[in-house]
Amino acid sequence: MNDVRGWIEKKLQEEGYLSTRLPSSQLEIMRAPRPNARVICIGLGDGERFDADDLRARVDVVQDTTFVVVVPTRISHAAYERAEELGICVAGFGELLDALEQDDDIADHVDSQERYERRRLTFNSEVKSIKRKGHHAYEVTRCRRRPLTIITTNNYEFTADQLYSLLESYAGIDADLIVVTNPNCRGFSTD
Repeated sequence: MNDVRGWIEKKLQEEGYLSTRLPSSQLEIMRAPRPNARVICIGLGDGERFDADDLRARVDVVQDTTFVVVVPTRISHAAYERAEELGICVAGFGELLDALEQDDDIADHVDSQERYERRRLTFNSEVKSIKRKGHHAYEVTRCRRRPLTIITTNNYEFTADQLYSLLESYAGIDADLIVVTNPNCRGFSTD
């Protein structure tokens, strides 16, 4: 996308947010009474993905980065993991809108599905900590047992083909479990 910052500015204006252009593909978004938010705007071309190395390169240029908005949302699992390590948020435009609406510090933004997953996991007294390993993949450190790496999905129907696609999309993450978080899912289907 050639002028992703211009596109984001226009879409923000349609949602009632004013913004100012800053160097290094940044926007400062006004949102009184909350603090203004600074974001780095990344536009991807066909076939491109935003990876952990891309994130590191942007953070090295703009050291007070708190949120990177990527359009279209093709973000590698490693970029999500690195973002958590750096204490920033990397997400698409829809999540930027949610962060502007919900969070005083947009760096702390967590999408609703991840928030649900983390809340359910940390409710268990055997869970010591959770570390993000991908979009919806986590390393769960337990109190008296070895850590588990899990991948979550909230699909209503879950076929064998979807399972293989999910595993393929998380290639490089050695998962112990696939967890279906949708309470209406009744197991795997062969269709």
